[in-house]
Amino acid sequence: MPSPIGHALGGVGIAWSAELLTRRAVSTRVTIACAAAAVSADIDLVLPMPHRTVTHSLTAVACVIVAAAVTGWVTGRRAHPMLFGAAYGSHLLLDWLAVDRSFPFGIQALWPFSARWFYSGVDLFPATERQYFFTAASFATNARAIGLELLIFAPLMLALWLFRRRSSCLG
Repeated sequence: MPSPIGHALGGVGIAWSAELLTRRAVSTRVTIACAAAAVSADIDLVLPMPHRTVTHSLTAVACVIVAAAVTGWVTGRRAHPMLFGAAYGSHLLLDWLAVDRSFPFGIQALWPFSARWFYSGVDLFPATERQYFFTAASFATNARAIGLELLIFAPLMLALWLFRRRSSCLG
C-alpha cells in the first residue's frame, strides 16, 4: 500500500486537477485539507478495527461527502463535499493499484453491502512496512516505496503545477 506521502500527493493532485477542470481557484487551505482527506482512510491502522474494510469503502467516501456538506452548511462556509470525497476516494484507488502482501488482498470497497475484496493486481505502488516500523529493513522498504511514489507522482505534480500557473497567468 502507498505511504502517507503518496496518499497526500494524490489528494493534492485531486485538488489541483479540480482547479483546472472548474477554472476556480482552490485555496492552499482546501488543498491541505484534500491531502489530509486522502491520508485519513488509514485511520483504521490506529483504531481497533480491521485494516482496509470500513474506512476503505465507497460508503466511507459517501460519509466524507455528507460530512463536508453538513460542515459547510453549519459553519456557513463554502463547502467542497465532492472535492473532499474525491480526495478521500483517491486513497482507495491508490491502495487498489498497490502491492498487497496481507491476506485478504485488496480493499473491501463495497462494505457493508458486500464482503468481497477488490484487488487490481496492477502492483503500481510497492508495499510499505507498517508492522515492524522501527527496524532497518522497514526503513529501507519504506524509503524505496516513497522513492518510487515520488518518481510516479513528481512528473504529474509538476505538470499540474505548471498548468495551474499558466491558467492563473491567463486570467
